[in-house]
Order: sequence, then C-alpha cells, then structure tokens
Amino acid sequence: MTVKLRGPVVVVVCATLIAACGSTRAAHHSAAAVRSAAAVARGGTAYWAEQPLEPPNYIFPLISGAYYTNENVYDFQTLMYRPLYWFGNGNRPGVDYSLSLGDAPVYSDHNRVVTITLKRARWSNGTPVSARGVIFWINLLRANRADWASYVPGGFPDNVVSYRATGPRTVRLRLDRGYNPVWFTDNELSQITPLPMAWDRTSSSGCHSNSGCPALAAQPDATPAGARAVYAFLNARAKRVSGYASSPIWQVVDGPWKLAQLTADGRATFVPNKLYDGPDRPRLARFVELPFTSATAEFSLLEAGPARGGQGGSQAQISVGYVPDTDAPQAAALRAQGYRLATVYPYGFDYFEPNFNNPTAGPVFRQLYFRQAFQHLVNQSGWIRAYYQGLGVPTYSPVPAQPANPYADAQAHTNPYPFSVSAARRILAAHGWRVRPGAITSCVHPGSKRGDCGSGIRQGQQLRFTLMYPDGMSYTDNAMVDLQSVARQAGIELALKQVTAATVAAQIEPCAPHMAACSWQLGQYGSAWVFAPDHYPTGEEIFQTGALGNVGSYSSTAIDRLIRASTTSPARDAQHTLNAYANAVRLALPDFWQPSPGTLETFQANLAGTTPNAYGYLSPEEWYFTR
Repeated sequence: MTVKLRGPVVVVVCATLIAACGSTRAAHHSAAAVRSAAAVARGGTAYWAEQPLEPPNYIFPLISGAYYTNENVYDFQTLMYRPLYWFGNGNRPGVDYSLSLGDAPVYSDHNRVVTITLKRARWSNGTPVSARGVIFWINLLRANRADWASYVPGGFPDNVVSYRATGPRTVRLRLDRGYNPVWFTDNELSQITPLPMAWDRTSSSGCHSNSGCPALAAQPDATPAGARAVYAFLNARAKRVSGYASSPIWQVVDGPWKLAQLTADGRATFVPNKLYDGPDRPRLARFVELPFTSATAEFSLLEAGPARGGQGGSQAQISVGYVPDTDAPQAAALRAQGYRLATVYPYGFDYFEPNFNNPTAGPVFRQLYFRQAFQHLVNQSGWIRAYYQGLGVPTYSPVPAQPANPYADAQAHTNPYPFSVSAARRILAAHGWRVRPGAITSCVHPGSKRGDCGSGIRQGQQLRFTLMYPDGMSYTDNAMVDLQSVARQAGIELALKQVTAATVAAQIEPCAPHMAACSWQLGQYGSAWVFAPDHYPTGEEIFQTGALGNVGSYSSTAIDRLIRASTTSPARDAQHTLNAYANAVRLALPDFWQPSPGTLETFQANLAGTTPNAYGYLSPEEWYFTR
C-alpha cells in the first residue's frame, strides 16, 4: 500500500527470482560471519525514535484501515507476530525465505494450486506455529473482509476457492484460476499472519496467565458466524491499549519480542521472547521506542549525543533516529558526536492526485494532453536540489527504480515529461486553449475534435484549481509554492490549501461527481505509496478501476487489462507483463509524479546490524552492540 495500499509442472517461486534469492542467502551468511568476528557485547538497551505522528494504538494483526499505519504494523505488530513471509533483505526488495515462517510456496496445476509448508516454530506458550493457525487467519479474513485494510474485492481471500490443512505444517489452497506465482506470493500470501489457537475464543473465560489461553474445544472460527464473533472479541481487546502489556492474549507471540510496557504517550518497551527459535534471536536486553511530539523534539535529543557506556546506557538517549529535513546541514556535527548516517528510500513512489470525478476540474483532468502538460511543470530534479536537501529520488514510473530491485526496467529511470514550461504551453495551445502566462488560460475551442479542448470542457472554462496538501513538512511546503509559481507561467492558477494530515486523509477519497465530498480537485498525501504488504509492484490496489486506493477515480480499460495480465501471467512472462503495465501507466499519468523524499537516519556508532529494511519493517533483533 499506501495506503492503505499486487499442466502438472511444479513451480517454486524462488526459482523465478534466482538473483534475488541467491543474494538473500549470501547476505545472511555474510552477516553471520561479521557477527562472529565482531566483539559482540550482549545485552544493553537500544532506543529508537518514533516518527512524531501517532503512537502505536492497535496490536491485532488483522487490522482495519482506520488503524493501518506504519507505527502500528511495521514498527509494532511484526516485532511480536510474524507474517507468513518476510519481505526485504536489508534494503533489497523481495521475499527473504531465510527469515520467513514458510518455505517457498509450491505452485501446481497450472498455478491453480498452492502448497505452503511451515518451518518448525512455536508460540511463546509452547504450542507450535501450525497449519491450523494459517487456516484460523483465513477463516477470520473471509468472515471480516471489510475490517482488513488490504482487502481488494476479487483479491485474497476471494480468489481462494478452497483451503485446508493437509498436515500439521502444510496448507493447500485451490485458486479460482491460474495466477502469476510471483504476484500471488508477494501480494496475496504476503497478507497471511498465522495466529495462535489460544486466540480462538469469543470471551476471556479461561484466560488466566501470561503463558497463554487454552484454545476452546469448539474452535468457533470454523463457522462464519463464529469467526465474526472471534474477530469482534479480539478487536474489542485490541482497542484497550493500556492493557496490552498485561493481557495474556497479546503475550502469546511467535516473534522475537514481547511487549513489556506501553505508556499512554506511546513509549513501547520490548524484551526478548525467550521461546523464540527463529533466526536472529535478540542480543539486546531491551528495545525501546521513544515517542516525540515533534521532529524538533526528536532532533534536540539527538543532538545530545548517543548513549554512553558502550551498550546503550540506562538513559533514554537515541540509538537509532532520524534527521529532520530542515536539519540536514547538521549531518557533519552528528557524525562528530558518534553517529553513523545513512539515507533510506522507501520501496514505492510519490505522487499527487487529480480528482477525475470533480464536476468542474474532472473533465480537464480526464484529458491526457492536460496531464502531460501539467507534468511538464513539475521540476523534480530542481525540487530535490532546492527543497529536499539532495535527499530525494525522482519518480518516473509506478515501478520504482530505487532502491535497486529486479522489477524495474530501463524506462523506470527515464523521465518522459521533463520539466519544461514551454512544452506545457505548446501542448495547451495545440488543444484549444488561449495560453496567458501570468494570467489565466481559458478554453477557446470547446469540443471533441482534434485541436479542441475535449469532452465536457465548456467555452471560456479557465485552468484554475485548488491543491490540498498536509502541513508540517518544509520540503512539501516549498515544492507546492514552486509549483504554484511555475504553473502561473503557463496560465494555470493553483490555490494552495494547507491542512492537517488527518484532513487530507479524510477528504481525499473516491467519490461520485454529485457528492458534496467530491469538491476536492488536487490532493497530495505527504507520503509515498509503499509496496507493503502487497510487495509486487502491480497496480490493482491504486490504478485499477474501482480499487479502494484509487482515490482519484481514474479509469482505463486498457490499464485494467494490463493489470490483470501482470497478475495472471505465467512465471515466464511475469517481467514482460509487468513492464507493459508500468510503461503504460508512466505515460498515462493517472496521477502526477513527484520526488520521493529520503530519510537521513542516524545510528549509534557501536550499534551493529542496523541495515534498514526496504519496506520499512523494523528488525531490532538483528541489532547488537560491539565493544
């Protein structure tokens, strides 16, 4: 997301990505060698700086859109409850089977049957992570689709005809058709989080200790009504944030960490799960997430220097933090204080949305030539230099070129609409507009013939729009002001509307032209679309007609066909169909591309194992102090 938001020959997915899978194994062997060679100081406390948005406030992995935030999922839940498949080996995208609960899935019957085999693992109450726990998850998901943030109609679990456990650690799914196995693994199986059977209950009766609750003999999740009741119980308990650390429900974990404390302001303290038997067992004694009311508050503590004493110390100084964009010039001073610095980019793309259904602006936005002209006014490289402190990468495609990945082709690095005010003027003038630089351009040739303004655009209609964007980010503020100034040179008037991030999220939603909620025209979220938990970079969640993440209501039958091809092609055609989709979208401009900002992260010099994850997953179990 982000969202909110992709005969009997047997195919193993890893074989389709030989380079990625091979590098994953090599990287972990290399990391193990480094750890064995280094003087590892076991124990200590590492303090990690939370972004100043929302503290963790939802613990149950089956999470609705209302709670789906990075803070809840990637910085909190996955520390305790592991998804079936782990994605990202350091900053390299792709599935990492060495860190996954499941072996590589096996596809058969023309990719209509998927067999999943779990590795041996156990919950902290001593029970095994089992095939029945996978069935439990699917049962809850099928009965509570509307409460799953990553649900796409027709997608998982709708595309699963039947599913059953064929052994204690084996699950077999029969699908409604054959699918691209890379896509199905990365975007559908990626949604599965095995659950402990201790959670299969509709009340707290029998729940008596932190070692876990015995599963109810009736297994209520086995019926739709029972699965709805189980979800209602767990969802209600997940809303009792103050009780997380003491609840015997949430203390049953299969991840490397258990929650020891969560304060009202969002300070989360984790301790190692002593029964965790997966890879990268924690070396730290504690891991603490520190909340901040603002980026300024975080940087003030960062400037105080890393914790002293070699192992994190006892005071809440920052071991891993970030530099606000306005403070990037202080990088040298931070290095002098004992921090390592690294620039991290998300595996996604950044954009702002036109509302194709706005009754006034929609007819203009639906003209491809207008979108092309407007994209020529976005000075991506100039914004990166002037406003992003150099910490940004341009966006030219829905398949990101950075970080390096096996999915992007050469076109992902090429700008099809380079910055050019003169090009924007020429395009508008060639399509029936009287271009008035410094004033307002208007339509003088309405109609649908060649050289006309286009269907739905009236005589004298002006190019005047409102652009909504969130406050609190200086690079966004400056970029939007620059866009306003540049657009004026082509006779386009942009009224900037700066609001809170919550207002943006509430108002930039899909709508019908007759709805009052369709008054927004251009919107910018202030955050990138990141491919998680759907990791294969297809567009069914954001560009497909009717998708929940398609907030601008873009619709193209040609793009819809290409998306379907990218999700259903056999493995041998996967890259070809993905390239076809990506190159069509990059030219069609269902949204306007803008640079993706990087984050300048800081690391205490003697804290090792801190390579950031390409999808943003937090992995403090890999961290350790060196002497």
